[in-house]
Amino acid sequence: MRLRTGVRGGLAALAGLAVVLAGPAAVPAAADPTLDDAKAKLEKIEQQQSELGEQWAQVKLQLEQGRQKIATLNSDIATQQRKVDALRTQAQQVALTTFQNRGVDVTVQLVTSADPDAFLSELSTMGRVELNMNSLLQDYQAQQANLADLKRSANDQVTNIAAEERRMSSLHDELDKKLDEGQALVDQLTEQERQRLNDDDAVSRDDVRDSLIDDAAANARVLAAVKYAVSKVKTGQYVWGSEGPNTFDCSGLMVAAYRSIGISLPHSSRAQFSVGRPVSRDELKPGDLLFFYNPIHHVGMYIGNGLFVHARNPRNDLEITRLNSYPAYQGARRVIG
Repeated sequence: MRLRTGVRGGLAALAGLAVVLAGPAAVPAAADPTLDDAKAKLEKIEQQQSELGEQWAQVKLQLEQGRQKIATLNSDIATQQRKVDALRTQAQQVALTTFQNRGVDVTVQLVTSADPDAFLSELSTMGRVELNMNSLLQDYQAQQANLADLKRSANDQVTNIAAEERRMSSLHDELDKKLDEGQALVDQLTEQERQRLNDDDAVSRDDVRDSLIDDAAANARVLAAVKYAVSKVKTGQYVWGSEGPNTFDCSGLMVAAYRSIGISLPHSSRAQFSVGRPVSRDELKPGDLLFFYNPIHHVGMYIGNGLFVHARNPRNDLEITRLNSYPAYQGARRVIG
């Protein structure tokens, strides 16, 4: 059994809900110290995976912002270079005219000019240019300094991006190690223990249906996002950094669901915790984003009836879970309304 293909169970845990799930109530299994120990270790590993995944998502966001900043800086550099070039051309023209006329008496220039009136007009213009020459040179130096600052900022940003890319690669390696560690732990269990490991308060994929959603409490627009997320549970898989159409991580599922109704969310549970407005637990409505652990490194979507949909981890993939059974709830945010 691979980590991503866990079978959902525990239907009897939902008997108290308004939703009717088929099948007789399951008889609780006797405590198994070996299995309990393995489950505790696996949950710890999966939390570490989630924390690393959130760090990876944060670095990815920073990389995207850094690349956007470089694009802006490059555009600003091009604009600034045009300003500097224009000022340089003006300064060169003034310097050339001054050089050509140096040492020649103004009276001689007037007498020898083919068009005295034009010369006097030009002389007046040159007088004004010469008066402004110092200002022109100062402006040129200031603009050149601004250009140098922009280039330094761009170079610094390139250096930062290289460092973030190395950090992203390192986090990816750590994630792979944690995945291997979790898989090795699951591989040590018997088939029966693996089945029992997956018995929890999640709805079986075979029992996932729209009737689990509290339509009456949902905003009409948000309802479409909720149905999108729920529709992915049966076939969706958990993949770090993915946001659909068939693979997701926790924040990626929220991104894809809200993107389906034209709303953009950042691909990070921690960043999503600042989206919209906070709502209390007793005010939850379908579509609200639910956040877990401190610091935040997991997010799901409330669907009503005490249930939420989420991309849980590589072992469980996507599932619908009872909110009161999931640990370390931190709060909720309402994106619309």
